[in-house]
This record gives sequence, C-alpha cells and structure tokens, in this order.
Amino acid sequence: MNIVYKPGKDNPSDYLSRHPLKDVGNDRNLAEEYVNFIAERAVPNAMTLDEVKSASISDSTIRKAIELTENGKWYEIKTLSDLKINKEELSALRSVKDELSVHCGTVLLRNDKIVMPKSLRAQAIKLGHEGHQGVVRTKSYIRSKVWFPNLNADIETAIKGCLACQANTKEPRSREPLRMSEMPSGPWMNLSADFCGPLQTGDYLLVIVDEYSRYPIVEIVKSVSANTVIPVLDKIIAMFGVPTVIKTDNGSPFNSNAFSDYAKYCGFIHRKITPRWPRANAQAESFNKPLMKCIKSSHVEGKNWKQELFRFLRQYRVTPHTSTGFTPFRLLFQREPSTRLPDIAKPEQDVRLDELARRNDEKSKSHSKEYEDRRIRARERHINIGDKVLLRNETPSKCSTQFKPMPYTVTETKGPMISVKCDSGHRVTRNSSFMKKVEPSLDTSNMDMNNNDDDLGDDLIDNDGGQNTTEVHTRPTRERRPPTYLSDYVRSVDNKVS
Repeated sequence: MNIVYKPGKDNPSDYLSRHPLKDVGNDRNLAEEYVNFIAERAVPNAMTLDEVKSASISDSTIRKAIELTENGKWYEIKTLSDLKINKEELSALRSVKDELSVHCGTVLLRNDKIVMPKSLRAQAIKLGHEGHQGVVRTKSYIRSKVWFPNLNADIETAIKGCLACQANTKEPRSREPLRMSEMPSGPWMNLSADFCGPLQTGDYLLVIVDEYSRYPIVEIVKSVSANTVIPVLDKIIAMFGVPTVIKTDNGSPFNSNAFSDYAKYCGFIHRKITPRWPRANAQAESFNKPLMKCIKSSHVEGKNWKQELFRFLRQYRVTPHTSTGFTPFRLLFQREPSTRLPDIAKPEQDVRLDELARRNDEKSKSHSKEYEDRRIRARERHINIGDKVLLRNETPSKCSTQFKPMPYTVTETKGPMISVKCDSGHRVTRNSSFMKKVEPSLDTSNMDMNNNDDDLGDDLIDNDGGQNTTEVHTRPTRERRPPTYLSDYVRSVDNKVS
C-alpha cells in the first residue's frame, strides 16, 4: 500500500479533535451529574428516591457514613460513643470507602448502587423477591439496584422465611445414619408381622419373622381383615407360645379394636411402626423379597406355587443366616434339623451358641451400617421439639407443591420418628425425612390453612426406631482400594516406599 500525507484540516479521521462541542460550559460538573443519574435510576420499583432520602436522614449510621465519606475521617469510628450508630456497619462501609459517594448530601452511593438505609432493607428485599424467584436470581436483581452490609445473608434469611418458596422448593431426601435394632434376648420374644400380596389367585400371605432366630412363618389367608388374621395368629401362638412384642405396620387389621383386644387378651405388646415408613419393620419387609421371587419363579416354571412355597420355607429355615451365621431352625429349636443332604454329627456348641450368634449379628449390622451410611452420605437431621417444619406432600401433582404450605410444630421426637401438630390441631407422625425444617417466622397470612390433607386419619403411633432410612436415588460411592501388587510394600516413617 502507498502512504499519502494529508494535512489535519483535510483528514476526516481527525474530525473530533478539530470540532469540539460548542455548548458545553466550563462550569459543568460531569461527575456530579453521573452521581445524580445513578441515584435517580438505581431506586427499586415502587420505592421513590424521596423515601430513600427521608430514611437516610433518619438513619444515624447512614448520616455518619455520609459525613465520613465527605471528610475522609474514617479513623473516628473507634472513638464513636453514640449508641444509635452501628459500628459494624460503619466498618463494612469503611472497607469500600473508595467506592462511596454522596448524592445531594443525603443519599449514600456505592459505585452505581444506593446504600439502602436499614428501615427500607426489608421492603427492598420484598420487592426483589416478587415472583418468588430463587436465592441466586433475587440476589442478582437486588444487587443490580442497591447494596447494604450483610445483603446476601439477609436475602437468604428472607427467602427461608417465605412459606410459598419453601413449600415449592425440592429438597434432596437425605437419610439419617442407620439405627440398627438390638438383637432380642431370646427366641420367639420379638416378632415382625406383615402382609404380602395380593397374589394372582387373590390370596394374601401373612408373614411372621422371629427377630432373634430369623425363623419365618408364612400363612395363606383369603383377606386381610382382623376377623381372618386373628384366628391364624392364634394358631401360630398356640404352636410356639406367646411372644413379648409383635411389631406391625399401620394396616387396617392391626389398627382395629379387635386386634387391640386380642393383644390384651394374650398379653403381648403390639408395637406399630412410623406411618408410611415400612423400613422400620425391616425383618418382615426384607423377607418378602425372596418370598415373592419364589412365587414368581413357580409361575414361570408352571409349578404349584403353594408347594414351591413350602419348599422355599424348608430351605430357608435350614440355611445359615447372613447376620447370625446359624440356621434359623437351630436358633429357635436349639438343634439342627435333618435335611436332604448328608451330614455328620458335629460337636455341640449350645453353650456358646447365643454368644456367637450375637457377635456375628453385631458384626453384620455394623458392616451394613458403615457401607450404607457411606453410600447415602448420611447426616443427622437436627429437628427438636418446638421447631417449625413443613410436611412433604405424599401425593404430589403437577400443580401441587412439594411440601404442604402449612407449618407444623414438633411436639415429640423419638430418634428419627417425629410427631408434629399444626394450628388446627391436626397431628401427624412421620419419619424425619418427610419434613423440612424452616424458619419460625413464616408468613402464613396469605395461605389457605384449610388445605386438603391426606393424613387426617393418622394418629400418633409408637415405634421402636428400627432401621429407619430414607430412600434416596443416588449412585453408590465407589470403594477405593490400593492395588494388590503393592500389598508387600512397607511405608516407612519418612514417607518413602522401601
């Protein structure tokens, strides 16, 4: 290319320096105009600049900050004796003193944002939270207009106290650490009972498991009414004796007056688990899985499912249990049964049988608890009596909230079993995973307190805690182990491999 010289008067690229604005006066303060522009435009909607000026004049801390901004004597904070002035806020303002400016002597600005007086901060947060946006978006909007010390914390506290937001916000279903139940002191003392079915034939299976020996009993019944269950249970008790405790869920036959009268007649304690929490009845619930697998397999093979059920029970009772290390038959009857496989006589260990079974049971439960707590990242849920909680909506729809918009007050705690009560007197007992702890200052003035509640029929239920866990759909954590080829290496004190 060729470079050609042209004088500045003929060069169009030099236009601005040779044609300045003729109507700009020398007495015009551009910085002051910028500050005035910011003050006018940074006020949130539905809040006027006059309100900010009036509140700033009434705020002793803001007035003192304006004074220090104008004279630069921030070192005077240490010697202030006026109790109306918040020294912590002044210290926070001092850390950003190079960004502060004053508009009309009454409004304090930080860069392009108004420093909001304390009396208007709640209103500013309320205006910023219109539409019930989340914490991040609410902060983003408010920070684009105003600023004040502890802005983030105040916004988070306000949103945590918004009942509508808390009722609609999903919360990860976190489990508490497993609470493993202790092994009973002897056989046929603590029983777990549950129903399995209905099957394709319309029958039900009444499952009873001894929590000491893990010995299962399965009875085929035509219905789950109390009039059907009580005679069958009476036959089982006549064969094995009266237990100390029978633990069940809250099904209709177990909640009936007839079953309560039968428990008093026989003299056993009827313990009902936490409503909607079948994990508390883990012994019977876990046995239902292999039981149903047997019945489904019989249908696949075209065999008589009742005959296959008896075969399954025969094998299950004489197979060493993974927790105790002994067969359920031996722990219940103190002897080994004859099976279809040949066997030789073994030296009796009846004296140490209970001790070995307990040791194996404790070891198995400890290993299961350690693995499960690590897999689900278990954490304690600190819910105490008097706390405000929201109850999870157990039958959600597209238009319903995740939690019922009605705060409950905790009235009783028993491990993870929480009993709550609302202002209308409705009482509910649930596991702690069904609840979200919220701020006690929730605003319920705009909420309909007569919401439909699916749990109106639930009463306070006793529970032993059991193996209460919450179902969380998370991927299991990979267990990391060192490579086997390094097993013969020894790490010395100075962290060098030898």
